[in-house]
Amino acid sequence: MKTKKIKRVAGMAILAGFLVAGCGGSEGVDSGLSAGTGNSGGTGITNTFDSPAEMGVGDIMPIEFGDSAQVTVDFEGVESGTRFILAVGSYSETGLGTSIQMAADLALPEPGPLTKGMQIMDAPEDDAYGPAEILSAWLRASESELAEFEIPADEASLAINSKAMSLKAASLGSTETFRVLSSLMSTTSYVEVAAKVRCVGEEVVFYIDTSVSDSELSDADVQELCHDFDDMAAEEQDLLGDASDVDGDGKVHVLMTSQINKLGALGGGIITGYFYAADLYARSSSNPVSNHREIIYTMVPDPSGHYGVTISHEFAMDNLLPAVMPHELQHAISYNQHVLVNGGPPEDSWLNEGMSHLIEDLMGYNVENPSRYAMYLASPSTYGLVTQGSPNLMERGAAYLFLRFLYEQAEDGDAFLRALEDTSIRGAQNIEEAFNGPADFNEFSEFVSRWVAALAMTDRGISQDRRYTYEPRVLNGSTGNWEGVCLDCEAQDGRGTVLNGVNLNTYLGYHVANIDGGTAKFFEISTIPNEIRFDGSSGDDNFAMLIRTQ
Repeated sequence: MKTKKIKRVAGMAILAGFLVAGCGGSEGVDSGLSAGTGNSGGTGITNTFDSPAEMGVGDIMPIEFGDSAQVTVDFEGVESGTRFILAVGSYSETGLGTSIQMAADLALPEPGPLTKGMQIMDAPEDDAYGPAEILSAWLRASESELAEFEIPADEASLAINSKAMSLKAASLGSTETFRVLSSLMSTTSYVEVAAKVRCVGEEVVFYIDTSVSDSELSDADVQELCHDFDDMAAEEQDLLGDASDVDGDGKVHVLMTSQINKLGALGGGIITGYFYAADLYARSSSNPVSNHREIIYTMVPDPSGHYGVTISHEFAMDNLLPAVMPHELQHAISYNQHVLVNGGPPEDSWLNEGMSHLIEDLMGYNVENPSRYAMYLASPSTYGLVTQGSPNLMERGAAYLFLRFLYEQAEDGDAFLRALEDTSIRGAQNIEEAFNGPADFNEFSEFVSRWVAALAMTDRGISQDRRYTYEPRVLNGSTGNWEGVCLDCEAQDGRGTVLNGVNLNTYLGYHVANIDGGTAKFFEISTIPNEIRFDGSSGDDNFAMLIRTQ
């Protein structure tokens, strides 16, 4: 059994062929964190230059397109043996992609017409959207409609305040009946589940499906999960803001039920859990699934595969369940703060999911993120940061990496996250206002371009400049998990994930790069050309950069 996490230091992956997703220390206290290796070597400071010939190892040359559709970079004077990483990208805030043509010889044919604002539709891998992503898409879309509902006046004050006086308390050992979603593509289809109260904490109440056996989920398992999440729920709400409290009991309810396993099985995979804001509104003919309380639904261990995909007890207890609970609580907090407190729409799905994956990390359970972002790093131009719909596994990995980078770059990372929640605005504008950075680092385009540099430079021994690299990850001695990002390492995530950095394509003199919104494609230049001409559509938010590596 893992020890309980004591203190946080401020500052869907593949299982047996299936996809999984969750739709500083104080005095006298050991923080439980130790530094890891990586992110070291190279120059201490990264400088920027206007000419490749002037660059030293670890330096950057921004290539700004501005309103022009064509930019040429001259490599005259670059010494033999010099090597570069070339990144070409799009910092689109809309999720629409772009296309950039690169040619090392101006005598090559003129580029064909490019469509402004084109959406890159490279076919995702077959496993890019598992059942968790499908369900999440329906839930988040439905919540946009729920935001139009009004909570009755006598419940309004409870809805925005999770610290309200308890009006009714769950009784240990009592049994209740819940309505749980029974379809991946309908938010009104449900089954009824009987569940017993097996743990009551200061912040949470745990209900366990009565059909789940003690061999699948023992009382010791429930107590461990309940006590750990009770601590995390308090810490997470202190960090991000309160969840709502529509039932007036001052607690978040957790229902652990095999019905979630069965939901995943409908899509041939695994769903670890979900939060759905319909539970915050009264049950009605148009909202038949409501249980009228703050509730997080989770799967249960299923070592025999009785309910769907086989999920070992150890893996469920170590990886899946501890991560999904803070993940889904973030969704509950986000909905309350954006919609009920500030009267705005729900957060954009890509940012909402990115926040949930980041909070897994900050709560000490960063075990599911490395396998997500490993898949993103393998094909970064295909899976952009900004999505117009619900993000897939790779896009979730990108969103986590982006937010983790900004959390480390912010003057006060905790205040940045709190501001992202306590607002009525969303998406890229929300990030700009919440970050509130200096004049040269306060726009979404600047965030994306510097983040792209960090993806290229971290763990390559090029630079130690923290403006352009992630901080070294640290080991949380209390949870036994790594916190933070490593791009070239063994993740030690219980999955065997090995990270090899962002994928570098070999630059061969002529390329057409199709790039999704808010990401980049990376090339290694080992044979120095005389020049490179970049052709793209004007006004498409294109950018490029050279990084000298040798």
